[in-house]
Amino acid sequence: MPHSNRKRNLKHHKRLEVTDPSGWTHVTTGGKSARRALRTTQQHHDNPEQGEQSQILVPAEAPAQLNLEDLQAQFRGYQQRWEGSESWRVVETALSSATVKVDRIVCIGLGSPSGFLKGGWVDRRSVSMYQLAGLVSVVDRLSESYVLELLQKSIPNLEVCAQDPVFNTHDQSLLASLDIAVLDHPHGFEKVCPGTLLYCPGAERTHLEQLLLHAPTLVFGGPLEDIESEAVKQFMESTKSVRIPRFEDMEHAFWNMRLYSHKSDEQ
Repeated sequence: MPHSNRKRNLKHHKRLEVTDPSGWTHVTTGGKSARRALRTTQQHHDNPEQGEQSQILVPAEAPAQLNLEDLQAQFRGYQQRWEGSESWRVVETALSSATVKVDRIVCIGLGSPSGFLKGGWVDRRSVSMYQLAGLVSVVDRLSESYVLELLQKSIPNLEVCAQDPVFNTHDQSLLASLDIAVLDHPHGFEKVCPGTLLYCPGAERTHLEQLLLHAPTLVFGGPLEDIESEAVKQFMESTKSVRIPRFEDMEHAFWNMRLYSHKSDEQ
């Protein structure tokens, strides 16, 4: 028969796109669970501090057999590929030509180098690994300048810290092995000030608005040009930038990002 009296399955759920606080979009089914995810995400954008306490931002789930040695070996591979790229060469040159003094590096929104996000829906490990490699390369480059200064006068050690609620114990161990201190919210935000290099390749817009108000000396992240925000606009008016070339191994890990510095840092 061309028509059937069989009832349609009214419980079939539509597939929805849900954008999480890190900017990634997930395809999920409708119903209560999807509506709850949408509502929690909106709360995060309306109230960043409340959002970070929500069920969305929990430590990432690492594979059961993963250990620190394996994670370190993986990281060395990512670091080798990053430091062999034209993208890093441009960043390194820009850092070498900067005349400003940086005594602290704060990383916000790195993500988890070891685990899956959102209950296994999102695998962002490679992005986080490459971005961590970028951070360590920046630290190493600035530390070289710091050693020269230490030979001339007594100054405090270069402080490096990172904050992200999705860090799990594996991430914390990896970062500790790289001499990066892991901070809980909001202590990372409190560390940003003049004299800080803000490393924020994965930071959200709401966080950037808060962080840029503290006038960090250098900012690695963005792009900031398309963000409609008075705080971002004021920061942009006082800075210049160097665009990071396309990173061939994984272009979205550093998509359209820049190194921003104050215009007063002129050669």
